[in-house]
Amino acid sequence: MKALFAQNQLDTQRPLVTESVKRAVVSAARDTWEVYFSRLFPATGSVGTGVQLLAVSHVGIKLLRMVKSGQEAGGQLRVLRAYSFADILFVTMPSQNMLEFNLASEKVILFSARAHQVKTLVDDFILELKKDSDYVVAVRNFLPEDPALLAFHKGDIIHLQPLEPPRVGYSAGCVVRKKVVYLEELRRRGPDFGWRFGTIHGRVGHFPSELVQPAAAPDFLQLPAEPGRGRAAAVAAAVASAAAAQEVGRRREGPPVRARSADHGEDALALPPYTMLEFAQKYFRDPQRRPQDGLRLKSKEARESRTLEDMLCFTKTPLQESLIELSDNSLNKMATDMFLAVMRFMGDAPLKGQSDLDVLCNLLKLCGDHEVMRDECYCQVVKQITDNTSSKQDSCQRGWRLLYIVTAYHSCSEVLHPHLTRFLHDVSRTPGLPFQGIAKACEQNLQKTLRFGGRLELPSSIELRAMLAGRSSKRQLFLLPGGLERHLKIKTCTVALDVVEEICAEMALTRPEAFSEYVIFVVTNHGQHVCPLSRRAYILDVASEMEQVDGGYMLWFRRVLWDQPLKFENELYVTMHYNQVLPDYLKGLFSSVPASQPSEQLLQQVSKLASLQHRAKDHFYLPSVREVQEYIPAQLYRTTVGSTWLNLVSQHRQQTQALSPHQARAQFLELQQHCCASPLHPCRQPQWPQLSQHRDSWTGTVSCGGRARGEPAQCP
Repeated sequence: MKALFAQNQLDTQRPLVTESVKRAVVSAARDTWEVYFSRLFPATGSVGTGVQLLAVSHVGIKLLRMVKSGQEAGGQLRVLRAYSFADILFVTMPSQNMLEFNLASEKVILFSARAHQVKTLVDDFILELKKDSDYVVAVRNFLPEDPALLAFHKGDIIHLQPLEPPRVGYSAGCVVRKKVVYLEELRRRGPDFGWRFGTIHGRVGHFPSELVQPAAAPDFLQLPAEPGRGRAAAVAAAVASAAAAQEVGRRREGPPVRARSADHGEDALALPPYTMLEFAQKYFRDPQRRPQDGLRLKSKEARESRTLEDMLCFTKTPLQESLIELSDNSLNKMATDMFLAVMRFMGDAPLKGQSDLDVLCNLLKLCGDHEVMRDECYCQVVKQITDNTSSKQDSCQRGWRLLYIVTAYHSCSEVLHPHLTRFLHDVSRTPGLPFQGIAKACEQNLQKTLRFGGRLELPSSIELRAMLAGRSSKRQLFLLPGGLERHLKIKTCTVALDVVEEICAEMALTRPEAFSEYVIFVVTNHGQHVCPLSRRAYILDVASEMEQVDGGYMLWFRRVLWDQPLKFENELYVTMHYNQVLPDYLKGLFSSVPASQPSEQLLQQVSKLASLQHRAKDHFYLPSVREVQEYIPAQLYRTTVGSTWLNLVSQHRQQTQALSPHQARAQFLELQQHCCASPLHPCRQPQWPQLSQHRDSWTGTVSCGGRARGEPAQCP
């Protein structure tokens, strides 16, 4: 916008005069100011996402959060995620306040009191954009053996083309119900009688109409027409949306384009597949061409020695242009600022009043706000840690730790991914190379980020100091039923699913069906607010968010589904389930009060359960009447006098004394499972949320802050 004002010599003293300039200013604002032309709605996501607002504009939707700003008293809006209308297949409302955005490769679930207005507005935009669109999106895979047909995967964007004309002297058509229908008639009578003709990944062919649906024209396909720059520009465009990353990054699109020599136009020497050098050969700028700003390299020696390998090696001087060939000057300037930030974090450039945390947060925010720059950021960091000859002793080490942090927050495009993965793989597995451990950790972070989306909360100063000191994990307390404590090692990319799997492994549970029955809850306000965590939620993000709300927050591990049968071999498993079931049993949730005097069978069952509870406490002595009263549900205890209960419990004493506390708990669970009228089920435990799983998003019925039951469980 500043460049536009300067170009037209505009300021506060010179008002806009011509309509064309006015239109240019408005268009620039719409394209560059992220939420300026958007309608905002209050919205929340699952715990750990940090979503506070939903912005709907003419280009798509954005998930926003209000962050504090030193310049503005009220803070400023930060874009957490952005989705174009080309990515959105359709929107549904599973419940009154719940929105489900069905995308090409994922589902986004939000909760808003104005869900109906959001759905109506989004539907109107999508419907308008689909009018006269020449694009369709695949809703199912189509992988035919016939090479004449167009193969694609779900989520691919296909550009429709006119049907192929028949060869001269031939007529094309098909037989339908014993009648020949010609291609020319199909054009007049309907779309194409069940078949379409389109192009994707440079291939063309026919495909069934029922496998696609209309889609808005994707702006990420507007690439430069020059053949020498098409693929390079595709890298920058590919990361603009998930669908485009799949579009350009798939390995099915045929043999890779071979880079040509700048001088001779001949095929360059073939390189091993998926190395960073191969990526540079395809997508980096021509190393012999001078920078766009017209500045010459400082010396003749520098000009002569500037090769492709040099562009992937450490440099002591700031870049004058991006590594990846970007046609947009504003992105090029952004790339040079980004490289200066990399140098400052590694200690190769002065901080100029900033702290390491300031530099890091600015770099992460730049990658978060401009997805197109993430590949450039990765390439710059890899460049600076390759053949590092810095005079600063810890420069290379800090560069690797910067890469470790970036891989935890932002993914790269599918184009760069195999090259970056091979780079990390080679470093971590080549004997004798330094930084093998952190290279392996970077590789693991990258895979986690691709799977779960990356961290959202910027690292605190404490976390950053720990990472710079080489400490990549912290101990986090998780509370199991009955006050059992587990201090688990939480790494930068640990998600709730990792915690569930680790605790389940300690309980000798290894099957995915078992993992799905346990959930991590975040508890605040002295236990008054209980919220289930999404399995994709990053634990350190949740901890950072909760520390701002309630420093006394707790993380609970609980079982919420009871489809899998109980096991009685593992001591932690038995103790955990015993502690979770016992309070509900004592509240009478697993038994009903008889209308008349309890039957002898019921009295024997309840008294044996009481005796097992006494032994589970590792007591050998005969319990008192007061203790017996604590072991029996109150509504049942009142049906019989205390001395009778004591006599009944003492009848089972000899049998239970031979058991260990673990065996007593196991028998309690086994007896409870078989003797109750109904099996153990979360609906018999109203103090825990009754959860229904939809992918990795959870809704609950726990009462939070006066909210009506049945609404989504949300943190305060």
